[in-house]
Amino acid sequence: MTIEPNDPTRSGPPLPAGGAASLSQNEIRALCLKAARGAGMDWGIAEEAGSAAAWLSERGLDGPGALLDWLSASDRIPAASRRPEMTSGSWRPSDDGPMCPITLGAALCDFADLPEAALSRGLLRLGPVGRPVLLLPFLSGLGAAQGSAVRIDWPGGTVAVDGRGALSGDAEALRLEPEAVLTIAGFRAEGLDRTACCLRPAVGPDTLRGLDDLAMRTTVPPSEASRAGAGAATSDND
Repeated sequence: MTIEPNDPTRSGPPLPAGGAASLSQNEIRALCLKAARGAGMDWGIAEEAGSAAAWLSERGLDGPGALLDWLSASDRIPAASRRPEMTSGSWRPSDDGPMCPITLGAALCDFADLPEAALSRGLLRLGPVGRPVLLLPFLSGLGAAQGSAVRIDWPGGTVAVDGRGALSGDAEALRLEPEAVLTIAGFRAEGLDRTACCLRPAVGPDTLRGLDDLAMRTTVPPSEASRAGAGAATSDND
């Protein structure tokens, strides 16, 4: 039997056998969105997760791998426990454990015009945040909304990102952090060069398999009921 991409018992086209696959940004976005939905994220946050993974991949960072790490670590944990709470100059978890980087990033962008996310008011403390590299796309958007670049500091290094998506600093070190407490501040950036674009990044087989396993939760398993009535009862040949 030939398996088509729209087979309802699959998350998408068959995964390549063997090594890494070179995926387009749209393919990464779609796969990561489905994986985030399969892990229990709401549609809107899942869409943000897919876009964040693709944004990082476009800049040569393993966005799909970082997202898979976060989804695996937070799988079946109530989303409410990973949401941020705002206090003066600080965003912190509402419960034990690190904040979800996707939910936090979306909230920061939603509050871009409000004092709670104003970079001009001084340092903002964020954390602890799980897989903090996933925050970078949102901090780029926050900087664009406020007309500044954003400096991110944590005990392991420093990264800067501007509203165009240019990166400098220890972005790869940030990618390796499972969680961290960050401080962010706005600054005027003149020297950030636009980051080279990686149109079809390689995604490793373990990452592909893990994301696909989560995405499969959004599909309908085959059953007698799902097969009932499939096809025409009589020939439609004229």
